[in-house]
Amino acid sequence: MQSDVIIKFGDFEVTKFMDLAESPDFELLPTISNSTINKKLINSDVGSRVYKFEFMLCNKDWLSYRDTIISGLFSDSSTKKLTVSLLPNRFWNAIIDGESSYVREMESSSEVRVSLSFLIPDATAHANTLTQATAKLNEAGVLSMEIDYDGTVETPLNLKIFNNDETGYLSALGVNNGENTFLTQLGYVDEADGETRMRMSTIFPKDGGASFANWKDATAFYENQNKKIVTTMQTTSSFGGWLGGIPASATNNGGQWYGSAKELILPTPTAYCYLWARSWFETGLNGQTGIWTLAMVDENNQFVCGMSIEKADTVGNSANIYFLIGDGKGMSTICQRISLTPSYWIPPNPYGGQGRDSNSNMFDMRKEGQKVTFFWYGQYYTVYIPEIVSKKVKRIQFFTGQYNGRTTSQLVSRMAIRDVLVIDLKSQYWQDIPNRFPKSSIVETRKENGMNKIYRDGIATLEDLITGSTFPMLKPGKNTIEFYYSGFTATPPTITATYEKRWY
Repeated sequence: MQSDVIIKFGDFEVTKFMDLAESPDFELLPTISNSTINKKLINSDVGSRVYKFEFMLCNKDWLSYRDTIISGLFSDSSTKKLTVSLLPNRFWNAIIDGESSYVREMESSSEVRVSLSFLIPDATAHANTLTQATAKLNEAGVLSMEIDYDGTVETPLNLKIFNNDETGYLSALGVNNGENTFLTQLGYVDEADGETRMRMSTIFPKDGGASFANWKDATAFYENQNKKIVTTMQTTSSFGGWLGGIPASATNNGGQWYGSAKELILPTPTAYCYLWARSWFETGLNGQTGIWTLAMVDENNQFVCGMSIEKADTVGNSANIYFLIGDGKGMSTICQRISLTPSYWIPPNPYGGQGRDSNSNMFDMRKEGQKVTFFWYGQYYTVYIPEIVSKKVKRIQFFTGQYNGRTTSQLVSRMAIRDVLVIDLKSQYWQDIPNRFPKSSIVETRKENGMNKIYRDGIATLEDLITGSTFPMLKPGKNTIEFYYSGFTATPPTITATYEKRWY
């Protein structure tokens, strides 16, 4: 008799009023069916198993207890947990099966021998509690976990992944005794963290007043280095503030022109540069002379394009506007010449005092790859220069000066600019893309009722699973599981695993 052994079937304690008559036979292995063709194994199938127990009931009211046993064992036709105290850490999913008996030992005795059979459909014992493991970075910097699984039946590995940072994909690779056992991949390896986009971006906003703080003194004027820098460019706060002109003390040092220059240095050179500004070019007397030049210069200090207002007439009041382009090697050539009378009035001069007062003195210039566009008096002039397509504007330079042989007292009265606006028409910027698995999201893989399940933040979905993936599982022995995620993921996810030990 095994009076100290406790057997339960669901909530019913089978051994409450009867004891085992003999030690239970747990068998060594379940039924195994092998199929062969031409002496070659084509299939091996593990079948179910049946556990049979013999009990002795000693109860004067043995007939009434029969009903108790029936109601406890056969309340419905579903499987229930079968537990035997000899193996306290495991249970079987079982159902009453086959023939049973309830036989008195002798007519005069209250002892009854009870025979019961339990079918174990999966032939497997299950652990009462789940085992947990946590992934850690190994010596190679790979997030992994080592599980020495001492069960005898392979078992699902349920994963819970907490994303400490956003990622585009997650994967788990299992290896058992040197052989790959599973590969689970959610999302795509090549999912990007973001992309480079383009937009218009202001490099220098409109300036004015008297400071022109972004402008620096230039050391050379690269559109034409015969325009010699001999002094510092003047500023004035009059009429909203203007930049341009040279002091009366300036003298020539041998150049074709002498004067002053300032420059804006772009922090990031651009092949798509737009410039908008206001110009003032106005004589006070006939015979005054002078030159006003605005130039875009590339990273190698080679001239790209520009605009020049020049008055060489020493008698009357005739001047010219020149639209200038570079030849790809830094040389300046004229692509458009426009006659100008630099008087106070509008017309003929949009850059005179009346144009200033009536808000008509603006102009713009843009370099877009090989395309250069200039503005004059309501009309645009466009030219295409293949040699400058890859040129990137690094400097905006402005020169005002006098011709060689002429004095500063003979200089054009007003030569200046203000409200200079510089824009990168195709500024590149990094746009973050919301990834498949956001920061703080939770992804779980589970085996539920024989079905593979994936949950993202508690919502069941299989859309993340990449075709060809297999679900995580453990095989008996040493298992290594490595976890991977997007290269841009700054902080690895926190991964915990739980599994149920199983035995035959």
